[in-house]
Amino acid sequence: MSRLLSWVRIGILDLRGDVRRFIILLACLALGVGAIAAVSSVGAALQAAVQRDARVILGGDIEIRMRGSDISSEQWAAVEALGQVTRVVDLNARASVNDASTLLSLRAVSANYPLLGKVTVAPATDQPIGQLLSVRDGLPGAIVDKGVLDRLGIAIGDAIRIGDADFSVRATLVALPDQAAQGFQLGRPALVLDSALSAAGLQQQGVLSRFSYKVLLGSKDAASAIAELTDVFPDAGWDLRQPEDAAANLKRFFDLFARFLTLVGLSSLLVGGVGVSNAISAYITERRSSIATLRSLGATSARVMVHFLTQVLVLSLAGVLIGLILGATTSLLALPFLSGMLGIDLAPTLDVGSLSTAALFGLLIGFAFALLPLRGAQKLKPASLFRASDGGETRISWRDLTHWRTGVPLLLALLAIAGLAILTTASLSLVLWYAIGAAVAFALLRAAAWLLQVALRLLPPLPNTTLRQAFKAIHRPGSVAPVVVLSLGLGLALLLMITLLDQNLRSQIDSVVAEDAPAFVLLDMPKDQVPLVESFAASDPDIETLETIPMLRGTIERIKGTPVIDIGPVPDDIADMFEGDAALSWASSVPEGSTVVAGDWWSDTYSGPPLVSLSTELRDPLGLSVGDTMTIAIAGRPIDVTIANFRDIDWREGGLNFRLLFSPGVIESAPQTVMGTIDVKHGTAAAVENRLGKTFPTLSFLPVGDAIERIEAILSSLANAVALVGSLAVVSGVLVLAGAMAVGRKQREADAVVMKVLGATRRKVIVAFVVEYGVLGFLAAALGAALGITAAWAILTYVMEIPFAPNALTVVIVVIGAVITTIATGVLTTWSAMSVRPARQLRADVG
Repeated sequence: MSRLLSWVRIGILDLRGDVRRFIILLACLALGVGAIAAVSSVGAALQAAVQRDARVILGGDIEIRMRGSDISSEQWAAVEALGQVTRVVDLNARASVNDASTLLSLRAVSANYPLLGKVTVAPATDQPIGQLLSVRDGLPGAIVDKGVLDRLGIAIGDAIRIGDADFSVRATLVALPDQAAQGFQLGRPALVLDSALSAAGLQQQGVLSRFSYKVLLGSKDAASAIAELTDVFPDAGWDLRQPEDAAANLKRFFDLFARFLTLVGLSSLLVGGVGVSNAISAYITERRSSIATLRSLGATSARVMVHFLTQVLVLSLAGVLIGLILGATTSLLALPFLSGMLGIDLAPTLDVGSLSTAALFGLLIGFAFALLPLRGAQKLKPASLFRASDGGETRISWRDLTHWRTGVPLLLALLAIAGLAILTTASLSLVLWYAIGAAVAFALLRAAAWLLQVALRLLPPLPNTTLRQAFKAIHRPGSVAPVVVLSLGLGLALLLMITLLDQNLRSQIDSVVAEDAPAFVLLDMPKDQVPLVESFAASDPDIETLETIPMLRGTIERIKGTPVIDIGPVPDDIADMFEGDAALSWASSVPEGSTVVAGDWWSDTYSGPPLVSLSTELRDPLGLSVGDTMTIAIAGRPIDVTIANFRDIDWREGGLNFRLLFSPGVIESAPQTVMGTIDVKHGTAAAVENRLGKTFPTLSFLPVGDAIERIEAILSSLANAVALVGSLAVVSGVLVLAGAMAVGRKQREADAVVMKVLGATRRKVIVAFVVEYGVLGFLAAALGAALGITAAWAILTYVMEIPFAPNALTVVIVVIGAVITTIATGVLTTWSAMSVRPARQLRADVG
């Protein structure tokens, strides 16, 4: 043990003065560890906050939700018997002052709201919400988002009109205790008492209306209360939620995105691992004489391994420590920002588990990628002192890889990295596919470099001396070609993947949705209001088109004879079809934006048994096919229907569409409202919105431009997060490329000396280097571009479910930039070779 400790001590002492050589190693590890630490810490903080404040986020011990219609009096009596109850109605309404108006995401609450937590308003007050919103001087109160004041040009204390009633603005809304569970909101938040809705003439029943009852239980627990309500009202169609369901969608979304960012951070670390390998290889090459001297003095291969492994571990610890500081600082800065954006109390704290995980990733990567160069150092013999080296003594062969001293530690390190990734992402399949992709990328780049060397070796000697020298430098023993191709290819693949992801995220709304979307969407119009809206549209010179379609609400009761309640959970993206009433309509012809992909559409004059057309979104999750039956209740009347066809719906085209359409002659006489869209002339949306809101104060219509801006802001935030984490990976790639060039610096200096001794001019030497690095750069750029495009396509298609639209110009620019960067980096890192005196270099080689 004392001998081992002395070896370790000497290794540490020997490192003094050489740390400057490992700047690239330290930077690569620090960037990768910092990215993983920051993403993991933020994710852990969010999970802890959701678990800690689950009851507050939910608003009670249980929550009963109904979409589109309120609960019955019998159901209300059963809910009220469970404990203390507060009622919440969420709907969209318009607020107006004079000729200005804005859309509100209106929340109408009982006087005892909230049961848990506190509504934060400005200016701050201790008044209960019921008192703050009560009627004063003949006007009920309203608390609105500050943006409402700015949009309408009013101040606290002024009156605004919501629907058919005037409200007095009592304060601005800062935060709701259950805000995180609300999901995406189209309008600006506002709060009123539910008792004021009827006087305002607001239509509470509707596709965008949601009724919630939050309950503080008495003697029962949440599971028992939910079981009791389900037993008494098995066909209620309501959504019963417990505290663990609070912010479930938010948590699932962030978990998915955090997994992706974690893998991007791990990619940065893997690229950095190549930098570690390059740095250690360059260091071993420079210390070749020292290692050979040690071996000649009797040092064993184990002694050499301990000496340099100690240095690698010390350097890895330093790089990891820098990365942890970087990640912790980023996390502390990001948490307060996310807290305000998500409406969850995210205190700026450090998560020890996340930092430990990032540190383990860094140490394992450092060890795994340093192992092969260290095993190469063990192969050096004392005879190396008496001959010039081409790097062959330290190269690892396939036989070396299969030796247990190399293969077993390397395999264990890689398995530990994979296990840690699975533990971090909680997704075996994601890590498995990522590992396969990474292995394919490494193998493809190394195989391509090997094939290039074989092809150049078989090439007949070229008459041009410069080209012959450049090609020989690529395929000669000890060439850095495999290292350069691997380093540049991985770095470029990451750069291109991040760039394409960022571009696709930012372009979806701008280039597709905004181009075809209508200016306004009209919701739940009463049939008797349609002629008035049509007359308004015909007389307004700024309105170009008005399209309408009947809209009904029905309940899906049975699928293929099985009650819906027995079919089990359904995916989140279609869950709204089974939460209370679903929006539906009928059509005689295929709607714009729909494409029939299975079955046949009925004829315009069809008058047979009831048929339905379904969106393909419902087909696979429910296991449906053409000819299957369903039972759908319209206005309480069950209707047995047969599935006639399935449609692909392109929601981006802006047409009026429904996931469920009946054939003609079945439901036309049922109670219904009307949905519509309005297109306006460019630049007139704001003016039309004000006129429309003033003429029809109770009409529910959504300004699509505002909704797109909100969605665009969300996508922009996601793209910024991708770009931020990805930029660290890109920086790692540049550092790795510089490190790769440093591996063969001594050999290139020797080549330059030989060429100068044989009469080559400085220009010819530089041209030879440019040709060499240009060929390597082009090969690596082509392969890296293919890998980056494939990775971006897979992530966008299967993870984010966003259409992939690569920008050819971006790909070309990145590839050309990579080739130029390779040439420039190679020339800069070997510039010292131009000024080396042949005599000094030859004396050094003779030694």
